[in-house]
Amino acid sequence: MSLTALLREIEIVITLYEREIGVPAARTRQMIQRHGAIEALSKLVKSADLQSGFRILRDRDQLDSTFEALIVHHEDLFRREVVEAAQWRLNNADRLQ
Repeated sequence: MSLTALLREIEIVITLYEREIGVPAARTRQMIQRHGAIEALSKLVKSADLQSGFRILRDRDQLDSTFEALIVHHEDLFRREVVEAAQWRLNNADRLQ
């Protein structure tokens, strides 16, 4: 997969999240702009905190539209431990608060 494809899919996920919450995801967009897409998503998925975007999309049965799903789908662009953390979250989504 290519970085261009990932960036396009990130925009789709953010737009979906913004539509669900009704406000811009300004902090997420700023983080991606500041750190770049790969590093920003890596930081988010490795964080001990479960992001609201993941919770909202999970609760709406849209796990396939999370950053975690994008990381797994584009695993060749991410470090192994990031992919493993993303997959763990997806596998355990129903148990996470």
